[in-house]
Amino acid sequence: MVEIPDYLLERSREARARITGAAPASDSQSDSSETAVVAATESAPAAPVSAPPEIEKIEPPKPVAPWVIAAKERKKIPVWMAPVALFLPIWAFMIWGTLEAPTYDEEGPIAAGGAVYAQCSACHGAGGGGGVGYQLNDGEVIKTFPDVESHVAWVVNGSSAAGTPYGDPNREGGQRISQNQGVMPNFAALESYEILEVVLYERVTHGLQDAGELEAYVLWVESGAIPDWELGVSPQSIFANFLEFLEMNPEAKEAYEENLEEASG
Repeated sequence: MVEIPDYLLERSREARARITGAAPASDSQSDSSETAVVAATESAPAAPVSAPPEIEKIEPPKPVAPWVIAAKERKKIPVWMAPVALFLPIWAFMIWGTLEAPTYDEEGPIAAGGAVYAQCSACHGAGGGGGVGYQLNDGEVIKTFPDVESHVAWVVNGSSAAGTPYGDPNREGGQRISQNQGVMPNFAALESYEILEVVLYERVTHGLQDAGELEAYVLWVESGAIPDWELGVSPQSIFANFLEFLEMNPEAKEAYEENLEEASG
């Protein structure tokens, strides 16, 4: 308890008397009154001290990464593209099935001839099915040129005058005749080994000839001993060149003679 000084109590009694016009209270009355005031003050519950209101902390928004912004702004694929994309593999497979592509499994000069044949495919078709030029596949080229030398000469010299027969005169289905349209250009500008490579390729891939039958010619290409064939060269001249090579290469000669024996037997 806090004790109030007497002089303050006395002043309080005098001031109250002046205001109310009553006589100043006696000391006993004053003491009891003051005691009651103090007791009331002490018995009164203390006013709760209110805590300061809590301020909600708001975190600033995190910066958005540039790639997230770019992804949101990027144009989305239209809904109608979903079924189109679903059927793309099927369409690709169907289109691929309609295309002709050269097929060859051999390596070496025969496979290299497939690259040279790209110059011939515009007229004879990638698969040898024909177009502006005659059909080569399904054995047709072998029917026209039974031997390698006449085939090589044809590639070097190109078509003869329109209406001129060429190739095997006993060809099944009739001998080929040069036409005004689809004239076969000469390829004398090619290297001789390239001409022999493309001839071997056509005979194996389109003519369906057994590659083993052409082993001696493959060795001829690999030897690098092929002379330069110029425009106007004949099949007989080419065959003479081949025989000269066989005399210098026993392996090629043996392969060629074995092939002749199998063909005659």
